[in-house]
Amino acid sequence: MNKLRASFTNTSALQLVLIAAVASYLDAALIVSIGVALPIWTNEFSLSSLMAGGLSTVLTLMIAVGSFTGGWLSDKFGRIRVFNIDIFFVFVGVMIIAFAQNLPMLFVGIVLAGLSSGADLPTSLAVISERMSREDYGKAIAITQEFWIFGIIFSQLIGFITAGLGKHAATIIFILLGIIALSNWSIRVFSKKMKRIEASLVTSPKSVAPAHQQQSVLKQLIQNPKTGYAVLILTLYYLFWNLPANTWGSFINYFLVVASKQSQSTATAVAFIANLVGFFINMWYIKKADTIYRYRFMSIGIFAALSAFIVAGIFSEVWYVFSAMYLVYSVSTVFCGESLYKIWSQMLYPEKMRASFTGFSYGIVRLLTAGFALITPTIMAISPKALMWTLSTCVVGYGICAFIILKIIKKYHVIDPTIK
Repeated sequence: MNKLRASFTNTSALQLVLIAAVASYLDAALIVSIGVALPIWTNEFSLSSLMAGGLSTVLTLMIAVGSFTGGWLSDKFGRIRVFNIDIFFVFVGVMIIAFAQNLPMLFVGIVLAGLSSGADLPTSLAVISERMSREDYGKAIAITQEFWIFGIIFSQLIGFITAGLGKHAATIIFILLGIIALSNWSIRVFSKKMKRIEASLVTSPKSVAPAHQQQSVLKQLIQNPKTGYAVLILTLYYLFWNLPANTWGSFINYFLVVASKQSQSTATAVAFIANLVGFFINMWYIKKADTIYRYRFMSIGIFAALSAFIVAGIFSEVWYVFSAMYLVYSVSTVFCGESLYKIWSQMLYPEKMRASFTGFSYGIVRLLTAGFALITPTIMAISPKALMWTLSTCVVGYGICAFIILKIIKKYHVIDPTIK
């Protein structure tokens, strides 16, 4: 930890990153925890398959809406203020879910937690970037990604430990989430040390001032073609990356159990091992994220992802080949994935509209990904090969966008310490 702290330009920066990164943990943990609890709620509330799917869809939609509105609100009324409010309502939402006694109460909790979690993501990124040197962007974002992966792993682990407790398992899972959210909120609001760190790390006082006369996101994009082009390419990059990432992350169990006739324990083990390997590789990558190797690893990641989907498409009926390729793909996302999107969005978007633009593109991608998820089981049932080739095309898409973004950075002389 001391070595990691010392690697930042300002040694106090790590503490802020760790507090802000909890937003990424809660986002991942909320999604996975609802997936773990879904079978429990199906039995407890006698849900139809349509209603069960509706809970997951509502969460995705609320995170998307939260991203749209949260980024704009934080730019308008102050990022720290919205940052602190968001996390409190995540706590309220997950506690409602934990103690829900009926379906309407459960929906209320999911809506509130989803909106708040979605709003906290673009806000937390903006809080980090406006208080961070560009030489530290890579490390900071890689740490938030580490929290995101840990949110998946820890939620899966808690789900496994509480599996025999029936309906009480869901209560325990969401109480733990609530404790983490409340603890994070308390530190954000009441810690004098954290307030001093926040104030001391501001790189530009103008960047953190609320923009009360702020224009709408669409108007800004129309009036500034360069920024609009950057937002377009970054949104396409994130969309093409998110479609295969969400598909394999959400449907690995479905494919192995339903399509390949493997046991639930085998499917769970494959997903857990892949996430665990990704977690440790990301720990190593933190040291490389702000060096000249960032974009070399990006190229390796794109090639590995494309290879994984092509091989999985050819051998889609051989479950252990498919599982091995899932591991390869999971590792590739460390080098070329959401972390690069977060780094580029903070580099290319104007400071005053940074959270708004991030939330705008993040929300669009979540909405489209939710739509694709609805038809994924149908495509998989018709032809797993067709799905793998579709996802291969997505990899080509985000690979092309990645190299276009590098050209934008060079063309407009955007400061990127990793490009010499």
